[in-house]
Amino acid sequence: MTTKPSYTPALRFPEFQNDGEWEMKKFDDTFSFLPNNTLSRSELNYEKGIAQNIHYGDVLIKYGECVDVKKDDLPFITEDAVAQKYQHAKLQNGDVVIADTAEDETVGKCSEIIGLTDEFVVSGLHTMPIRPQIPFAQPFLGYYLNSESYRNQLRPLMQGVKVTSLSKSAISKTTIVCPKNIDEQRKIASCLSSLDKMLSATNDKLEQLKAYKKGLMQKIFPAKGKKLPELRFKEFEKDEDWVEKKYEDCLDYEQPQSYLVSSENYKKTGVPVLTAGKTFILGFTDETFGVYTKLPVIIFDDFTTDSRFVDFPFKAKSSAMKMLSVKEGYDLRFVFATMHNNEFKPHDHQRHWISIYSKFKVEIPSLAEQRKIANCITSINEVINQYTNKVAVLELYKKGLMQQMFPTLK
Repeated sequence: MTTKPSYTPALRFPEFQNDGEWEMKKFDDTFSFLPNNTLSRSELNYEKGIAQNIHYGDVLIKYGECVDVKKDDLPFITEDAVAQKYQHAKLQNGDVVIADTAEDETVGKCSEIIGLTDEFVVSGLHTMPIRPQIPFAQPFLGYYLNSESYRNQLRPLMQGVKVTSLSKSAISKTTIVCPKNIDEQRKIASCLSSLDKMLSATNDKLEQLKAYKKGLMQKIFPAKGKKLPELRFKEFEKDEDWVEKKYEDCLDYEQPQSYLVSSENYKKTGVPVLTAGKTFILGFTDETFGVYTKLPVIIFDDFTTDSRFVDFPFKAKSSAMKMLSVKEGYDLRFVFATMHNNEFKPHDHQRHWISIYSKFKVEIPSLAEQRKIANCITSINEVINQYTNKVAVLELYKKGLMQQMFPTLK
């Protein structure tokens, strides 16, 4: 016996509880395809032009479920004569621009156009612009077409290995499920838009804090060739100049002697298993042999020169890791901050700590001043971490909310 699909979301506003199931519509009965252009980035600019262009890369990375023409940063078509050729392809509010190509399963991500008045906006390279043929509350479609409820239909239609794409014929086979009552669409869109505003404000604050930290570090560490920083704490203003040292004068290093090779023993809790590179924490293990406990340490990636401050017991996965501990008379947090301020870059394909970076020179003040600077940076990092966590929580909440506000089709 086949179970009839449910077109009712798990979470619904009280005033619409008795409105019955959402209705299903065929994609090709609901939308018409609009023309796009194939202009490359080299034919666009961010300063001036008579027409603005939505590039698929911006849909995938920069824009959210909506692209507000008044607020978001849209590039211009550089040549006005070229732009004039696309007068027939002008977008309007409520149109949706779908990215039809990506390097992964983000293909199909889309943005609904809002905020248009008299602007001349067109859809660019590797996009499928569509226009609804029936009324929808703005920006309901932007949220629905990016929801798991709809994207689950797209995954089997994606083609390609290194580059993934969606075709018009494939996407035309999908179905749209939406509330019959446009007021319910409006309520859902309003709820998610409010959450996005909160998320955007939190993200903005996070970026401001990161910019503040970057600017501060440029002032509290000496510029290249200088012995003193531009900005110094009052109690150290009359102290001696900072002293030039090599990193090998400040740090000892240790190579992991025993590290977890197999991923079969990874668990959800236990001792973190660390690796070199961006992945960092691969998983957890209950193995006790070879757990590194001489903390805190700086984890230095011998190939990429990435470094991290670690103050919890761990097992190593990669032999490319170096565990750097501080020598007497130095503050590890301060030394770690200087490493990030120096912005190490890899040199060819070789092991870097012993051959190159241990010889790097750095200006060092007294231990008391080191600790004062380290405490200052630590305080800023704590606030940055708080806002980073807030963003993560809001993103998770939004994801869960969207999963419940749109029906799961089975």
